Amino acid sequence: MGIVEREEEKAVYEVKEFLVSIIANAPYGILAFDLEGEVIMTNSFAIEYLGKKMSVNRAIGQNILELIKDVPVLAKAVETCIKKGRDPFDLPPVQINKKFMSIKGRLISDGTILVIEDITIQKKTEAKLAEQTEELSQANIQLKELDRLKGMFIASMSHELRTPLNSIIGFTGLILQGISGKIDQEAKEDLQIVYNSSKHLLSLINDVIDISKIESDRLEVYFEEFRLDEVLKDAVTAVSVDAEEKKLEIRADYPEDLSIKSDKKRLFQCVLNLMSNAVKFTEKGSIELRAVKEDNIMEISVRDTGIGIKEEDIPKLFNSFVRLDTPMKETTLGTGLGLYLTKKIMTDVFNGDIRLESEYDRGSTFTLIVPI
Repeated sequence: MGIVEREEEKAVYEVKEFLVSIIANAPYGILAFDLEGEVIMTNSFAIEYLGKKMSVNRAIGQNILELIKDVPVLAKAVETCIKKGRDPFDLPPVQINKKFMSIKGRLISDGTILVIEDITIQKKTEAKLAEQTEELSQANIQLKELDRLKGMFIASMSHELRTPLNSIIGFTGLILQGISGKIDQEAKEDLQIVYNSSKHLLSLINDVIDISKIESDRLEVYFEEFRLDEVLKDAVTAVSVDAEEKKLEIRADYPEDLSIKSDKKRLFQCVLNLMSNAVKFTEKGSIELRAVKEDNIMEISVRDTGIGIKEEDIPKLFNSFVRLDTPMKETTLGTGLGLYLTKKIMTDVFNGDIRLESEYDRGSTFTLIVPI
């Protein structure tokens, strides 16, 4: 044999050894068989994954069908591959000795190669995820049922609570007006407390009911065409008595005779919430109500010269039942629901938004962004 032949033989041997080393150290099982089904190459992972207890050398030379006869799904695929033109195949996860294997068959020049991967951890993760998904699905069904029951409860309680409260407010108001006869000053002061507390409780009940309806997508919405100035004038009138008592000036700047199409009741509710808050938290100065229309957007802003809001408190402001720690907290009635409800109405009913600009101890400006 000449030098060239020896060098070529050495090169082929080195390549073969290199390939054998790669296959032996691969992180998954590899097994190759020829056109007749004889195993020509494999590694220890493949032998282990197929559930056999033998060496790699002993496996080489055996018939592949004899080696995998205990794995019927794989045996059928291999037999078809040998008999009908060696078509490549991907098997669904195969369970062997309580482990799940991914097995793929691919063609090589003189046979077929199997790539076997242990996917037990993946399958267990998928099973656990499927179980958790089912649990979440059941929990979601239960939550929907609880939400339905909550809606029924609130619908029932709204009538049961508001009816007697309206009676209390109505008859207390008549007594305070002296229609039922004269009362002394001490009794009048006590009745005024009852009257104010009842109105406050009724406002709280109404807010809770509205929030519940919005969150369960059951809030009645009525879009109609109306004049914007009528809504804004009504909001100013509603807070004018309290503003006069504190000697606050109310300024208004909005277009006259502008008709828009929206939910009149809910828009009034939002504007009134902002105006009421402005009066509550302003001790001196003024409150300005302004409305500007740009394209199909109406911006309604309420600016006050009140106590303002600290920067770190702004993110908390639109959460439910939040009342910020301020010097006026103990002297002003509130539920912490007004701004939360206003935000919900603006985003969930009007598909709009609410913006806030505030400087502590200098005042705040709340702006409703209303698509019209």
